[in-house]
Amino acid sequence: MVLVLIAAPALWLPAVSAQEGDAPPEEDLPVLKLVSQSMWIAEEDVLRVSLRLLDAPGGSTVDINVGLPIRSRSAFLDRLADPSTGLVLHQISRLAVSETDANGITSLQVATTSQQQTGAIEPLLSLPAEGVYPVSIVLRSPDGARLGSVHTFVVRTPQPDSNQPPLLVSTVLSVSGPPAVSPDGSVDLGLSESSLQLLAEVFDPRIRPQSLATVSVDPHLVDALAISERSEHAMLLAQLQQATINRQITSNTYVPLDSDAWIDQDLSLQIGWQIEAGAAVVDEFLRAQTNRTIMVLTTSASPELLHRLQRERVELVLVPDTLLDPASELVGTSAKTSFLLPTEDELPTPDEPIQALSIDSTATAHFTRADSADTAPYLVLADLAARWFEDPQQLRGIVIAPPLDSLSDSTGLGVLLDEISASPILSSVDPSTIVHNLEPEALRQVRPAEENGFGEDYKAALSDGQRIARSYQNMVDPIASVGTPERELIETLDRALLLSGTYGLTETQRDAYLAVVAQTVRDTVAAIQPPIRQRITLTSRSESIPMLIRNSLDHDVIVRLDLKSDKLDFPDGDSLIWRLSPGVNQVQVPVQAKTSGDAVLEIKVNSPTGLLALGESQLTVRATSLSGAGVGIAAAALAILMLWWARSWWSRHRSISEPEKSSVAP
Repeated sequence: MVLVLIAAPALWLPAVSAQEGDAPPEEDLPVLKLVSQSMWIAEEDVLRVSLRLLDAPGGSTVDINVGLPIRSRSAFLDRLADPSTGLVLHQISRLAVSETDANGITSLQVATTSQQQTGAIEPLLSLPAEGVYPVSIVLRSPDGARLGSVHTFVVRTPQPDSNQPPLLVSTVLSVSGPPAVSPDGSVDLGLSESSLQLLAEVFDPRIRPQSLATVSVDPHLVDALAISERSEHAMLLAQLQQATINRQITSNTYVPLDSDAWIDQDLSLQIGWQIEAGAAVVDEFLRAQTNRTIMVLTTSASPELLHRLQRERVELVLVPDTLLDPASELVGTSAKTSFLLPTEDELPTPDEPIQALSIDSTATAHFTRADSADTAPYLVLADLAARWFEDPQQLRGIVIAPPLDSLSDSTGLGVLLDEISASPILSSVDPSTIVHNLEPEALRQVRPAEENGFGEDYKAALSDGQRIARSYQNMVDPIASVGTPERELIETLDRALLLSGTYGLTETQRDAYLAVVAQTVRDTVAAIQPPIRQRITLTSRSESIPMLIRNSLDHDVIVRLDLKSDKLDFPDGDSLIWRLSPGVNQVQVPVQAKTSGDAVLEIKVNSPTGLLALGESQLTVRATSLSGAGVGIAAAALAILMLWWARSWWSRHRSISEPEKSSVAP
C-alpha cells in the first residue's frame, strides 16, 4: 500500500545533532521492522519504504532523519557502530502512518531532490550530493513518545560516466557442513538442510531466473539427499536441480579435507579421487556440469596442494580472507581481491603460480549482526557502495559469500542479489571476469591448517579399505546393472571411504566409517561357500573334477579359483575365473593325473584380483588308471614275457621231436 504523506514542512538542519530538540531517547520497543526500501536514488527520484508495524497505536507518526553523505568505508563503519549519533542533514517529522494491510505492513513514499526546497507543500527529501546516506526512521506515538526505530542507508547515485567503472561483485553461495550420512547409513543433514533450502528458494527459476551467482556445495550433502528415503529430501533435491540450471558450480572435494595432512601423508592422489567423486555426484544428482577450473578452498592451501589442483585442471581458487596470511596482506584496494598463490618451486620445472581471489568476510558480516536482521541486505549494499565511492575512477572487484547458515529465510539474500543486479555502480559478474579484468600480480600465502587430522594409521586403514572395496567391486562390477542392490552396495562402500576423510573428524569417527567397509564386505562374501571336503576318483588320466560351490546371494558374482596340487596338472591353468549364479553351482575343473594313487587338491576361492579371500577347501583325488609311462613299461614287459614264452615253447617242442628221429634205421 502506497501512502501519500501529509506532514509538517521539511526541516533543513545542517550541523545539528540527531538528538537536538528531541525528547530523551526512550528504550526502543520491538514494534517497527523494515520490509523493503529503495536503495539506489537518482538525482530526482522517489524513496519508497515498507514497514511492518507491530501493535502500533492509532495516530502514530514517523520521522525520517537523513545524515551527511558517506564516501568511504571507514566512515560507513563509524556510522554503523553508532547510528544514533552524527549530524543530521535533513529531517522530515510527523509523517502520518496509514493503516496496515493484513500482514501489518504500511508503505511510505517520499520524493527526493538534489536542491534545497523551501515552502514546498509536499515533503521533499533532500539528497544534494552523491554518496551513501544514513537514514533513520523513527516511529512515534500520538503524544510524540518514541516507540521504535530503523537505521538503514540509501545511495544517491552519480550520473552515468564511462570513466567511472562499476565495482565488480562476484557472489558465491556456499553450503558446507559435517557428514550428513552416518556410518550406519542414516541421513541427517542438520543445519545444512536449511541452507540448501535457502539456496533452492533464492534461485527458484520462477522468481529469479537471471541472477548471477556462483554455487559451491559440499557434494556429500547432495549425495545424502539422493540416498535419503524421506520425501522432503527428494523434493529438496528436485528443487536444487531446477535452481542450479545454467549456473556456475565450482569443483569441490567430496568432503572438506585437511589438505596439509593429506599432502604430508603422501595422499595427493587421493585428493584427486575426492575431486572426481565430488564432480560425479554433482553432475549426476544436480544434473549440472561442474566447472572444474574453479574451486573454493575451505581449510588450507600448501604449495603442494595447489600443484595437485593444477594437475586436476583447477585454474582459479577462491580463498576466504580468514585463511590468508596477514603478513602477506597487500596494500591497495585493487590488489586485495585478485592475487597469485605459489605452487611448488622444488620441481625440475617449477609450476606457474595459480590465480586466486579472496572472499571478503567483512562485506557480508552484516547478516550475522543480531540487531540488523531486517536491514542486513541494505547494509551490505551500502558497504559495497561506500567502497565504490572511495575511488570511483579505479576498476576494482570483490567476492562476497553471504552466510546461508545465518539466514532465517531467503528474503534478504534475494534482495541482495536483485539490488546488485539493479545497481548503476555495482556489476554482478562471475569470478573469472574479475581475474580477467584485474590481472593478479603479487603473491600471497595461505596459512597452514591448525593441525593435521590424521597420521600413518589412517593412511594404512584407508588403503586397506580401498583394497577391500575394489575387490568386491571386481566381483560384481562387470555384471551389475545400475540401480541393483549390488551396485548400491559398491556406492555405499565408496561413500564410507570418502566420508572417513572429512576434515575435523576424530580418530574414532574415521575408524567407524572404515569399519563399515570391512564388515559389510565380510558379511557379504560369507555367502560364498567353497566346495565341501570330499574324495573323487579318476578313472582316466585326463578328466574334469566336479566341484559344488554355493552362492547364497541373490545375484551373480565373479570369483577366482586358485588350484594347487603336487600330483595333478591343470590344462586350463591353476587360476580359473568363474561366474557363480545364486544357488549351488557345479564347476568342472579339468585335471591330469601325474601318477596313480591319492592326490591332495587345494582350492582357494578369491575375488578376481586375488586380494580378497572368500574361502578355501581340499579335495582328495584318487587316480586308478596308469599313467602313460606305466602303460609303456607294462607293454614292454608283456612283450618280453611273450618272447620268452615263445622261445621256451620252441625249445621244449624241439627237444621232444629229436629222439624219435634217431630210433629209425638208416
